[in-house]
Amino acid sequence: MAWTSQQSARLRLEMEILERYFPSFYLKDSIIPGRACVEGIIRSNSGAEYVVRLHVPADLPNSVPDLEIVSPFLHDRFGHSLVELGTSYPMHLLKPEGGLVRICHYSASHWNPNITFAKVLLKIRAWVEGYEGHIETGFPIDHFLPHMQA
Repeated sequence: MAWTSQQSARLRLEMEILERYFPSFYLKDSIIPGRACVEGIIRSNSGAEYVVRLHVPADLPNSVPDLEIVSPFLHDRFGHSLVELGTSYPMHLLKPEGGLVRICHYSASHWNPNITFAKVLLKIRAWVEGYEGHIETGFPIDHFLPHMQA
């Protein structure tokens, strides 16, 4: 299985956009649909760094990409692992996979093929600020980052 010419063109466009707005992000395993991912660092306002991995869907651009925080290992304000917390609507978390926190950024009902990886990463950047707000105050992330309305 290989990328179609349209998917290859889209992947090149995505990387051009990321080079401008998220220059630390790079493409890994780009040849293999379903295994390709984009990885890089998001830095919060406090200066903390989060390594983020966006999994490129095999049917690019038709499905919501999975997104996970690779490092640091995240805990809530009370010391509980976010991985062990599992799926959490108030914390914008999906069921973890491979021991990594997965972030809910778009639901399938809000996804459309025109959404770029850069827009997804902007939402993750906002999630990171909400996470740090949670650590400081104890309020769940949805206190800082409301959910999309249907």
